[in-house]
Amino acid sequence: MPTSDEMIREARERFNIAIANKDAAAIRTLLAPTYHIVTGRSDQFHGADKETARWASVFQSDPTAIYVRTTREITVNESWGLAEELGNWKGSYTLNGKLLNASGVYSAKWQRKQNGDWVLQAEVFTTIEFDEGCVPPDEI
Repeated sequence: MPTSDEMIREARERFNIAIANKDAAAIRTLLAPTYHIVTGRSDQFHGADKETARWASVFQSDPTAIYVRTTREITVNESWGLAEELGNWKGSYTLNGKLLNASGVYSAKWQRKQNGDWVLQAEVFTTIEFDEGCVPPDEI
């Protein structure tokens, strides 16, 4: 029987593969219904269905878009079925005809479902490095 740490790492790898394969439906299986994301540009989206549609739109509008998340650390609360994942991300996408790269760090909160699978409740991405041409977040 795999440990919770191993199961979360395997789920993260499935997410990476789904992005590489442009498979929004596979991404949906990894999200809690009330999933929330804060992107590297500080855009916020709520709900697994909306996030699935957002990925489908990204895949449709920019076939070059690719993101890879690499886990650094996982901390698990076994009795409550909660976990925190910390990691690094890299992405590239095309904007105005130019291939751009960005990277940074992320934190993810996972929750174990009744069937034992782990799903993402929330993810927060922070951009640290970026190419000239990447669009910064809107000012607050």
